[in-house]
Amino acid sequence: MRPANKLKPKSLVDQAVEQLRGEIIDGSLAPGTPLPEGQVSEWLGIARPTVREVLLRLENEGVVQRQGRGVALAVTRIDRAQLVEIYTARFHLETAGARAFATAALEDREALDRSIEALESSVVTSDPLSQSHLDSACHTAVVALTGSRKLVALHRQLMVEARLATLAAGRPDGEIVIANHREFVDLLRAGEFDAACDQLKQRMDIARERLFRILPA
Repeated sequence: MRPANKLKPKSLVDQAVEQLRGEIIDGSLAPGTPLPEGQVSEWLGIARPTVREVLLRLENEGVVQRQGRGVALAVTRIDRAQLVEIYTARFHLETAGARAFATAALEDREALDRSIEALESSVVTSDPLSQSHLDSACHTAVVALTGSRKLVALHRQLMVEARLATLAAGRPDGEIVIANHREFVDLLRAGEFDAACDQLKQRMDIARERLFRILPA
């Protein structure tokens, strides 16, 4: 084995991307909030060239977007057309995971169970932010049943975009969310994959329509 290159600690850009992404996804920076380089530079305590790289990374992720030539980047605002695309893609990815349940690796099925247990714990502690992240993790754990890391990465990106859409809508009741996840997994264990996919579609349709009423056209 040839000598490995010396590993480097997490770069300043990586840290800044995580910090700014977290503020956006957690709702501290609302959709449409402008992100002028100067203000971001001052807030994060980093130079403007570094800020440009940070914002470019987030733009590539879809978390920030340009609002016009010569205008500062802003936190992405999801519209109705984008919402339909997000939920359509999510449904296909998650149903693929559901239909793979019977042949999925044991560790992936156990990871799905753990994700729901973690969500239950967050409801007990009444932490809405944690609930949001863990709810997303439950959905991604379903996609992981396919055994495809690429599909999982794509789904995680979709969940970031979905989170941006839900910021203005508030969170649904945590107990209902858990009950729905439990029912879904019980259907998978029973081999009722069509019923599980139907239940998933019903849940997604309800969530999408709730958002559709408050998002811009």
